[in-house]
Amino acid sequence: MPMAMPLEDFRDPVPRMDRMREIVGRQWSVKEIRRKSYDDLQKLWLVLYKERNMLLTELQISRRRQLKFPQPERMKKCQKSMGAIKYVLGERKIAAIAHHAEKKMLQELQSNDAMDDVNEETLEKDVGDDDDEAKKKP
Repeated sequence: MPMAMPLEDFRDPVPRMDRMREIVGRQWSVKEIRRKSYDDLQKLWLVLYKERNMLLTELQISRRRQLKFPQPERMKKCQKSMGAIKYVLGERKIAAIAHHAEKKMLQELQSNDAMDDVNEETLEKDVGDDDDEAKKKP
């Protein structure tokens, strides 16, 4: 039976005063995300999702207490990183659809070629039969 997530997971573990002084890291770029596997992207998405929820909780606490929200740029960087993941997954989906369509078209072309070969053989056989009948009817 899974344990319920404690509410402390929705709070930033770093004290407020330390957060006011710390410099926030950077967002993930699309170029970096393109190099990640699907499993890595899923893990990164969950980390960012948890971070976003934590930041939203901290934002609400700051509003209720009428305090300045520390490091507001973290929210934007988190959103941009999540947007980059969505963009890369969209690119991969388009590429997969194009690959599937190309594969299907090749299969259809191959089956059409096979049908053409069968039709030519049948036509040659029919023409040969007509020649035999013409020789018998003089």
